[in-house]
Amino acid sequence: MLAPPKPPHDELELLIKEARERQLRRRLLAAAGVAIAAALGLIVYAFLTGSGVSSVAPANAGRATGPLCRASQLNATAGWQGATQSMLGGMTLTNTSNAVCSLPTGQPILRIKWQGRTLALAERRFAPPPGQRVRILEPGAEATIFLQWWNYCGAAIDPKAPPTVSLRFHDGLAVAALATRQWGVPYCNGPRAPSTIYVSGPRTTN
Repeated sequence: MLAPPKPPHDELELLIKEARERQLRRRLLAAAGVAIAAALGLIVYAFLTGSGVSSVAPANAGRATGPLCRASQLNATAGWQGATQSMLGGMTLTNTSNAVCSLPTGQPILRIKWQGRTLALAERRFAPPPGQRVRILEPGAEATIFLQWWNYCGAAIDPKAPPTVSLRFHDGLAVAALATRQWGVPYCNGPRAPSTIYVSGPRTTN
């Protein structure tokens, strides 16, 4: 069997050049991925702390235990903004009572209701979420449930109409709030793929 003919010298140099360019592009894409991941964390922090979310209580602040928080003790605010084709933000819970209370530490069930209908979302665990886990809320202290929402290809939504965000924890605690900071829907990455939202348990913002 005859060996295949060797490519001309100029063609061989061109193939080598293309291979080097492909390798360089792969390295640049990997570096960009690392930079995007770091930027997401900064966006979450800047968005929440820039919207009045401050004096967050550290995990287990003040006491090791406390009665479970009631909905009447908590004020909830919510909002999110665009981040690399997704929406990134969360809901902040503030203890407005004069008594220490404790929050469930697990991932709550999150629902978004917009213009009279509840959106169909596939919920996943936000891992790893920003900040530290929060269990105890002193009076005036805050905790945030972070969210990142990907791929919305549903019916058109009025961008001026704020959605309602609701949370329900495993112990029955339920809270709801209108999105008052910013809101919107993520980019449609695939009509056949689910609209997915990643949700954390109660965390600090630092």
